[in-house]
Amino acid sequence: MKTFFRTILFSTLMMSCANSYALSENEAEDMADLTAVFVFLKNDCGYQNLPNGQIRRALVFFAQQNQWDLSNYDSFDMKTLGEDSYRDLSGIGIPTAKKCKALARDSLSLLAYVK
Repeated sequence: MKTFFRTILFSTLMMSCANSYALSENEAEDMADLTAVFVFLKNDCGYQNLPNGQIRRALVFFAQQNQWDLSNYDSFDMKTLGEDSYRDLSGIGIPTAKKCKALARDSLSLLAYVK
């Protein structure tokens, strides 16, 4: 999981978008939240075959669609933000199956779009 977050960090930095503003703290948290959703789907919902490269592309696409400049991405502790988001997501008090279904419904289409 540590390597996964580092890979996402590096890839996202390399693919920063133009004509935008530096990533804010709220935007960094949004990136961490989306990363946590994909990690949760992989670890807890049986989607372990989701390709990391496709997840990275989805995260970069998400940032680009929001016109976020990821050049200062490394100024945030994304590992900690991601772990906190994952822990928060895991702690939501609904059955895992229901949580997985909702997360898959709302986020897998982004992966399909960047495939």
